[in-house]
Amino acid sequence: MTTDPRAETAAEAKRLSALGFLACTAGNLSCKLSDGTIAMSPSGVDKGALTLEDFILLGDDGRPRPPDARKPSDETALHVGLYRLVGCAAVCHGHPPHAVALSLGPASLLRFSGIEMQKAFAGTSTHEGELVLPVIDNSQDMEVLRTRAAAVLHPAVPAVVVRGHGVYAWGRTPKEAARHLETVEWLCRLRWLCRAVGIDA
Repeated sequence: MTTDPRAETAAEAKRLSALGFLACTAGNLSCKLSDGTIAMSPSGVDKGALTLEDFILLGDDGRPRPPDARKPSDETALHVGLYRLVGCAAVCHGHPPHAVALSLGPASLLRFSGIEMQKAFAGTSTHEGELVLPVIDNSQDMEVLRTRAAAVLHPAVPAVVVRGHGVYAWGRTPKEAARHLETVEWLCRLRWLCRAVGIDA
């Protein structure tokens, strides 16, 4: 029996919320259903309490399918853009604090190497080599943000950090997308801890 991806996304939202990555009503999650429809979390609700029925079904244009008149996330357009750009099946956007903190510096890239947890990204099989996480400037215009994200996407890193805002991560399943978001925050937290004790990492 196949699990409805909306139920899986809701379960991951609850887990990410408990980790502090979806504070207040922040963040948004989406997934693709078997017919290609995008199921999007609604705006202004506690993402840790999502149920299968809460998701808004969207057409290819990112608009709710009638008769649903609820408001989807303000960042729906970026989710739709990511589905088109990378061919994923789920997108998780959260505000993990260490990743956001590191993004406030001037760097357009966060570089990691020699860390075992790099392997938590799908397709990465070794800690050797450098993993490069892109950081893009924020914008309230989702088309601008989509264009910025499209310019830096790398197939080996299924995530992008938006400066002062949060992380978008994607995957082949809701669980994988959520794992990628958690991996970004874990690596950024490790960088933060290294700096706190004077290690240049």
